[in-house]
Amino acid sequence: MPRKPRNNIKTPFIHVMTQGINKSYIFNEDRDIKYYISTMYNIKEKYSIKIIAYCIMNNHAHILIETNDVDNLSKYMQCLNTKYAVYYNKKYKRIGYVFRDRYRSEEILSENHLNNCIQYIYNNPIKAKICKKAEEYPYSNYKSSKLEIKGSIEKYKFMDIEEEDGQIIREYMSKKNLKIDNLLKNKIDLRKMVSYLKNEEKISYRNMEKELGISRETLRKSIK
Repeated sequence: MPRKPRNNIKTPFIHVMTQGINKSYIFNEDRDIKYYISTMYNIKEKYSIKIIAYCIMNNHAHILIETNDVDNLSKYMQCLNTKYAVYYNKKYKRIGYVFRDRYRSEEILSENHLNNCIQYIYNNPIKAKICKKAEEYPYSNYKSSKLEIKGSIEKYKFMDIEEEDGQIIREYMSKKNLKIDNLLKNKIDLRKMVSYLKNEEKISYRNMEKELGISRETLRKSIK
């Protein structure tokens, strides 16, 4: 089956996560968070980025972004985090890295996945026991995001990526004459398959789990 190239993102919705170096606080005061949020919005038009949901915590940030260009996403996050790092180092009279990594990103592959991601983002302060309800936290757009979310979902029809990935997995197993029961007993075959599907086909552990019935944790450990 012809495989669509994965060089470009296959969904306009990307969950971006960025964290402080050594998991340390990088938003020490309210004005720090406000500066980061204002920068998020001030530069989004330049890179054709739409912010769907966000939540900024003391040592990390979650942003759900809508974009049709992975290069624009990369440039946007580089600009955002660079501007904040310059601000932060100048304010606190320090030098060196502010963020742990450049950033991490996760493609949103279905409407259900999108809704779960949004809920996860807004529940961060609840999980951290900062507040009891998402609307109580001041540094997310929980109160103003509902129309943005609804409009984005309505205008976009998710591709059936799960079925496409499932077919690729089935074809690989057929070609290699593999059975699911045998995979759990043969760690070498499992490692080779998971490594290929993850690194070459860019298939998520979530979709592998759905097709194979093998837990994500087992799949992750197989290639460590």
